[in-house]
Amino acid sequence: MPGLRPTLVALLVVAAPAVAADPTPDPKALSSLLRPMLLAALPNPLAVTPMGWGDQREVTIGVKWEKQRLLYKPVPMKAVRNDGHWQKVTLTALAAADSLTLTIRDVRIAGEKTYFRADIGMTVRAVYEHQLWTLAKRVYAGETHVRCRAVLSLTCELTSDAVLTPGALLPTLKIRARATEAKVGYSDLVCEHTLGVSGKPAEVLGKTAVEVMRKVAPQVERDLLAKANAAVLKVADTKDVRVELDKFLSKSGK
Repeated sequence: MPGLRPTLVALLVVAAPAVAADPTPDPKALSSLLRPMLLAALPNPLAVTPMGWGDQREVTIGVKWEKQRLLYKPVPMKAVRNDGHWQKVTLTALAAADSLTLTIRDVRIAGEKTYFRADIGMTVRAVYEHQLWTLAKRVYAGETHVRCRAVLSLTCELTSDAVLTPGALLPTLKIRARATEAKVGYSDLVCEHTLGVSGKPAEVLGKTAVEVMRKVAPQVERDLLAKANAAVLKVADTKDVRVELDKFLSKSGK
């Protein structure tokens, strides 16, 4: 998921000083500290996933005659043209300031490491675009707009070291953050627009399509969620972040 890395890093950067300052951190207080930072770090759009979007292939567009010795022979003329099934999914947050929820729970400290779970919920819109191209001719184009409540649950592991550099009033924190588990889910799925229709007809068509998918091919939905989980873990794997508290606090006081 593009954009998850800066969001996760921002969350952990703010969490580290708060956790370090209190041996028994209050999850609610941490959530209140982290939510504004999380909002500021959200990318717009949240993610864009192209699947074959922009595919082209070389085709023959004509013939030219070239003289070879005493004879003229036909030589195919080639060019690159749009072709194939173009697909793209764009994910955007809807009223993130109001819909975003963040719950920090199960905070515990074991030695030099801090563990916690972060449950992030948000209302999102997914726009699925697909086009069919045949030899540079677009034979079909359509969009489906879906609204749902997305939920991301992360299990996080955090380690930090404080290093006091000469001339600095406060130490520099070296933070290592790692997401050890991720679960992506959704609920309250509503189709807003599909196949040229909107409103109630789109909701009915969209609901029918989702129900058919769940009954006929439930593995498809499970595979999609599994791929999303794997993507979250990939971009949120171990990262080192250095935070100079002098500069951090001076910016916060502006």
